[in-house]
Amino acid sequence: MRFCISVALALCSVLALGSAQTHDFTSLPGCAQECLNGTFAATTCDPFTHSDSSCACQDTVALEKAEGCFVTSCTRKEELRALNVTRKACTDGPARDKSKSYREVNLSLYIISVIAVFAQYTVRYAVGRLHWLDDGNMAMVLAMNTLLFGVCYKMSWTGLGLDMWNVAPTDITTTLLYFWISEIAYFNTLGFIKLSFLLFFLQIFPEKRFRQTVWTIIYIQIASMIAFGFAATFVCTPVSFAWKQWDGEHKGMCINNNALAFTHAAHSILIDFVTLSLPITQIWKLHLGLKKKIGVMLMFGVGAFVTVVSMLRLRSLVHFANTTDMTWDYLEASLWSVMECDVGIICSCMPSIRLGLSRLFPRIMGSTNQSTAKETGGQTGRSTKLTTFTGLTTNEINVHTTFKVSHSKKQQRSEDERSFVQLVEIDGDAKSAKSSVNYGNERKSN
Repeated sequence: MRFCISVALALCSVLALGSAQTHDFTSLPGCAQECLNGTFAATTCDPFTHSDSSCACQDTVALEKAEGCFVTSCTRKEELRALNVTRKACTDGPARDKSKSYREVNLSLYIISVIAVFAQYTVRYAVGRLHWLDDGNMAMVLAMNTLLFGVCYKMSWTGLGLDMWNVAPTDITTTLLYFWISEIAYFNTLGFIKLSFLLFFLQIFPEKRFRQTVWTIIYIQIASMIAFGFAATFVCTPVSFAWKQWDGEHKGMCINNNALAFTHAAHSILIDFVTLSLPITQIWKLHLGLKKKIGVMLMFGVGAFVTVVSMLRLRSLVHFANTTDMTWDYLEASLWSVMECDVGIICSCMPSIRLGLSRLFPRIMGSTNQSTAKETGGQTGRSTKLTTFTGLTTNEINVHTTFKVSHSKKQQRSEDERSFVQLVEIDGDAKSAKSSVNYGNERKSN
């Protein structure tokens, strides 16, 4: 009997507490109470005296006017507190929260990108194709992306993905601090990713004029990284005003952060289009069939995925530019930024990963080296061993070539066909790419 009474009393207490938390407007700040009194004075509902406050919640027009009054009559902290009370009183169920899904996507993409980077290092080390400039740049990509992942993951625990009125004031400040750091990390990560594509082209294509063009774009990209990184760091004066200005209690000034975000996005997309167009001129010079040219272009065109993500990210910047609910609306911009960087890393590592897979599974991946060997070896017909050329040097690469010409229809391969094989299989071996050019020059001289 006593147990039943205790359970009944406990249930009544919970219900009473829930009712008080759900329908009590008396905990509003004084400024907000005045707003409600003034707004509902001309209506039949009084949120403070009416026995059922759902009457006030159903009058959405009056409630919207009251919330507008919160903005003009209360401090920022009082406004958020008032919104917290009114939204809880008029909304059934838990507050909306996207932080968990944000963490899951962020963590998954980061793990995949790290695996891709280590796979690239492993393949290049295994085949002896390490390149200090490109590999050092990729190390910077990994470091910056790890910083980006860390602060974004931390933000999801301090308030990102929640409405501001459901986040404690100290957590809002912490979240905006992490967001400021993430913006700097994003600019640098994406910049180094673009450099990785350009450095890859330098290892593949030996033409002097083309390489000069690539180096010019590299210098432009480095300069833009420094400029955008500096602007993002000192977007406000003092610097701390970037994450403290939200409460209206601090003094300072900022440049237009929205203009900075849109300018960087436009610059990023422009560089992407220029980078994607670079190899087309080189590939088109090869005397290959149209299908093979398209195949090679598609291999170099994996970076287009990064451009697509960059364009999709632009939509999120519209909300970013006009929001007063920062912890909620900043999530979309942050998520697209994370996706853009991780997808860029994965795409930049794909050629090396493909090379490793073609070595491990030549039949499945259709290794071009293997197919070429099958077509040029073991065939009937006369063959003549020609002279070996040694000691020729071009671009500081010593060439020692022995070749055999077999008199067979299947062996009538053009020089560009061999170049195509190297474009697919070399994936960053500058020596082999340049040796192919030297080999062609030797044939012409004979």
